[in-house]
Amino acid sequence: MISVLIESIAETRAKVHNMKSVHNRSGPLFCGVTVVAVVFLVVFRLLPGTPFGVHAMGVEGNYHERNGIHTKCSFFDTVNLTGYPSYPNGSYSYEGVLIPSHYVGTFDYVYKDLVDRVDVAPHVRGCVCKLKPCINICCPWGSVYNGSECFKDTSNREWPAKTMNVTLRNQTVQTVDIYKQFVVQSFRPCTEMFSLVPEINYYDTYQLHENGTLFREDDGLFIYKNEFCLVPTFINETDTFYSLNPANCDMFNENTTVKIINGFAMLFSIPFMLLTIAVYLLIPELRNQHGKSLVCYLLDLSIGYMTLCCLLLVRDIEPSGVPCKAFGYTAYYFFMAAFLWLNVISFDLWHNFRGTRGINRFHEKKRFLLYALYSWGTALLFLIFTYSVQEFSDWPHELKPGIGGGEFCWLDMTNWSAMIYFFGPILVIIVANTTMFVMTAFKIHGVQREMARIIAKEDSTKNLRTEKDKFGLFLRLFLIMGVTWSSEIISYFVGSDKKFSKIFYVSDLCNAMQGFLIFMLFVLKKKVKHLISNRLLKQKSPGSSQSNSTTSTSTDINTSTQQDKLKMKSTNGKRPPSAAATSGAMQ
Repeated sequence: MISVLIESIAETRAKVHNMKSVHNRSGPLFCGVTVVAVVFLVVFRLLPGTPFGVHAMGVEGNYHERNGIHTKCSFFDTVNLTGYPSYPNGSYSYEGVLIPSHYVGTFDYVYKDLVDRVDVAPHVRGCVCKLKPCINICCPWGSVYNGSECFKDTSNREWPAKTMNVTLRNQTVQTVDIYKQFVVQSFRPCTEMFSLVPEINYYDTYQLHENGTLFREDDGLFIYKNEFCLVPTFINETDTFYSLNPANCDMFNENTTVKIINGFAMLFSIPFMLLTIAVYLLIPELRNQHGKSLVCYLLDLSIGYMTLCCLLLVRDIEPSGVPCKAFGYTAYYFFMAAFLWLNVISFDLWHNFRGTRGINRFHEKKRFLLYALYSWGTALLFLIFTYSVQEFSDWPHELKPGIGGGEFCWLDMTNWSAMIYFFGPILVIIVANTTMFVMTAFKIHGVQREMARIIAKEDSTKNLRTEKDKFGLFLRLFLIMGVTWSSEIISYFVGSDKKFSKIFYVSDLCNAMQGFLIFMLFVLKKKVKHLISNRLLKQKSPGSSQSNSTTSTSTDINTSTQQDKLKMKSTNGKRPPSAAATSGAMQ
């Protein structure tokens, strides 16, 4: 990817090797400003009450805490304990269930639905769903739901018995009293819902399982307890009684639509990643250190996209099942590995232009192995840590990653934990990448200024064309390494506020289509297309082997001659140009 730039610099360094190095103080200043800006965003994220503040954090009164002990569940697994009996040891009794003190916490907010949080007066809640299966009713018993709100029933219809058919673990069906089998919560998960009425529609059949999940038989979809509630229904206006049936969230709301669009955008993007990988593997001139790192980055990213697509588009994955955990942890590992390979690409680019001593081919292979160990090994350590915290630790719920914990197959993005396991590490990586990119850009800019004083006298037209090529390279590199992934971080910082979330729909879509963008920027270049054409022509030509051998020999002679000249010019005590740059120019 950087061969065009290196070709120009390798020749120019031989001419300016006895000139002073350019000392540019703007680079460190810019890097410092970048780090300060990132720290400011993180601190601003921590401040409660700000438009960008997080909803679940370690600040007393703003997260689950009682006497310094964190509760170990989400809000949706709790009930309001106001007015219920308490005991000296801090435990509570709720509808016949004893809730121990470590499952009790003080909350100063409630959720009107799955996404809308409302601040309220501090009150005590308990994680009752950790002790007994829960189920939601859309409205308090005796009230009906008209599609937008609950109101007191004034009709003469007879209310149903508080019983329903429940499928047990052994697949037998038993009629149970829902108030005895479950802890009943009054909660509507969505603003737009539709009821399943099997008395009217044959495709509305369902099974209610004893753990509180709903199985919709028509499409084979398991629905977690937070995504449906029970509501009284009737067939027509002349009915004299109600039936108790579940109401589902509308599957085509705005958030779901965005997820589906991003899922298909990833599916569209994956083939272009694979095409880019194929081009870089088949063209020898692209199989340099930087090209191999790009291939590894795209390979990890494509696998991460594949698994994330399954989580976004496959609807019948049970949130606590083995497939859910397998997809979640696989996606996590390969996304972390992709970010680390992006870090390798930044380091390798900076390393090539910092004026280091040349490296022979053997040491280049060794360096690539170290890069691979760093990227895949560090990602494995992150995976082991994340898995151990989720599966074996007694950390509070809001500090666990949430993968396969019963609500999410991917990381829990609703609280602070995602910053610990994902956004925090990639934030550090992005800051490091940006710093190295800026330092490299200033280094190249300094060399360009030296080139301008020499090349302008020889061929100003060629100099202008080279400048344009370099600017295009900077732009492509910045788009891939900076904008797309940085927008993902900013989206996490402010995306919880609905006023800002829509701003990032476009950036999320661009990030999902990153494979297509990479293909456009790195494969459909004039030079790469020329290399592909040459490769195809050589395969068709019967004398390609001899021609290729002759060309290779000629290249080796030219390389040797140029290196001899550079060594002769370095006799003044100056170090010859970087062998890494010379090697890149010959590829």
